[in-house]
This record gives sequence, C-alpha cells and structure tokens, in this order.
Amino acid sequence: MNSLVPVLAALMLATTAVFAASEAILAPPQSVPEAFGELLISRDVNAPNACDIELYVQNELVARVAPGQSVSIPVPAGEVSLRVAQHGSSHCAGQFVGTSQSAIIEPGEVRHLRIVQDEHEVFLAPAAD
Repeated sequence: MNSLVPVLAALMLATTAVFAASEAILAPPQSVPEAFGELLISRDVNAPNACDIELYVQNELVARVAPGQSVSIPVPAGEVSLRVAQHGSSHCAGQFVGTSQSAIIEPGEVRHLRIVQDEHEVFLAPAAD
C-alpha cells in the first residue's frame, strides 16, 4: 500500500498539469492593445490671420486650432493621413484648404508639427523643438 501512495500522487499531479494545460489552450486569446503615438500640433501666436485652422486625421475633423494654441492628439502607430484647412465664416470660409499629407508614427513617439500658413496655402511642417 505504501508503494501506491507515490504513484497515486504522481498521477494526480500529471492529471492536474494536463487539465491546466487544456484550460490554457481553450482560453480566449488575450487581446494585444493597439500601439499609439501622439501628435503635438501648434500654431504660432503671430499667425497671418485670426481664422481657426481645422485639423483632420484620417479624414476626420479632430481639432480646431486658433493662433497661439496647441493640441495633443493620440494616433494609432503607423501611417497617418493629415490635412489642415482654414475654418470659419465670411472671409475665413474655405479660403485655404491644405492638401493631404502623411506621417509614419512609431509606437510611443511624440511628433511635434506646426501649422504654417502663407498667402497661398496652409500646411503642417516639423516644429523646431
């Protein structure tokens, strides 16, 4: 009888290990959180006009930026489509619409861009930090 105790204990451990392994196999996979980066968009206080600038990310309006204002926007890592356009009514309405630009954002990266506006267009450019 004493010789059966170690054998029974070993069988119980083996059964428990098999059961635990089967639970791990059948468990739903853990979702991996999507990696994000951040866009920091700023506008010079001495902007050529007082019209707000609309910021579009992936063709969706995400912010309006006034002269002297900055916004921080989380974005998924990878290639991101960006566009800026002048917002407002009367003399501000649709006067300057920027062309689409793109940036590749790494996970955890903070990309600082500034809104540039001249007499012909509005666009995003790297900011000098």
